[in-house]
Amino acid sequence: MLNPLAKQASKLLPDVLYHQIKYARVFKQWPNVIKPKTFSEKIIVRNFKPKSIYTELADKLKVRDYIANTIGEKYLIKLYAACPVLTRPIFDSLPDAFVIKANHGSGFNRIVYDKNQIAFEELSSETQQWTASNFYKATREKHYKTIPPCVMVEQLLLHKGKVPNDIKFHCFNRMGEMHIFIQVDYDRFGVHRRDIFDTQWNRTNIRMGLPNNPEPMPAPDNLEEMLSLATRITEQFSYLRIDFYEADGKIYFGELTFTPGGGLCKMYPQETQRQWGDFFTD
Repeated sequence: MLNPLAKQASKLLPDVLYHQIKYARVFKQWPNVIKPKTFSEKIIVRNFKPKSIYTELADKLKVRDYIANTIGEKYLIKLYAACPVLTRPIFDSLPDAFVIKANHGSGFNRIVYDKNQIAFEELSSETQQWTASNFYKATREKHYKTIPPCVMVEQLLLHKGKVPNDIKFHCFNRMGEMHIFIQVDYDRFGVHRRDIFDTQWNRTNIRMGLPNNPEPMPAPDNLEEMLSLATRITEQFSYLRIDFYEADGKIYFGELTFTPGGGLCKMYPQETQRQWGDFFTD
């Protein structure tokens, strides 16, 4: 944890140096940002040198148009509202259960199972804190810098009566040759666990920051369709993480991520960093 003086000084650093220092603190070595080789090094470079399209597609609202045009509207989660601020009339119009989030970063979300158990004022205050936050200033992931913040309210998906697991496809497109690893996050708002599977749904020995779930998730019923959709979405990118959900037999798109974890998630075994880096061409 940085002391207040060091934290204030870090705000004055240029983005490239800021990310190099953060990387060195996590991995105990200086990253190669001139000729990056590992997965994390290549993500670090994206943090301060993003392509312009990343801004549009990291916006959780705007990306819906891209997904609708690429794979179809039927994969989008129902959107109840998108607004600069949550107002009382909008709140009153919502169903009892929903997910509320902000579009311009990570961690701005809340599941509401019963809006009768939460005061409008509480939710309004929380969402105003989200939209007042500049995610770029917190993480220096540059493609988030100019996303206009707004509040989004979506349908709460349930699978067999529970919030579905996050199914995240790490997609590497090396000159048309696709390599995909599938990350499953269990109980993200409870006892968070994580597994990494291959495309045949074999649980691999790869670890990313969290322990395995005691019982691996069975393969999704729609795994082959998810793989096909992920491949289509990744066609113009060298690397992309695509999040899906499966709920009651249907596939739903979650979001696109270009710099997962800001490049600072440790991976085991260590050779995974170089393997994923070799699949990652920019």
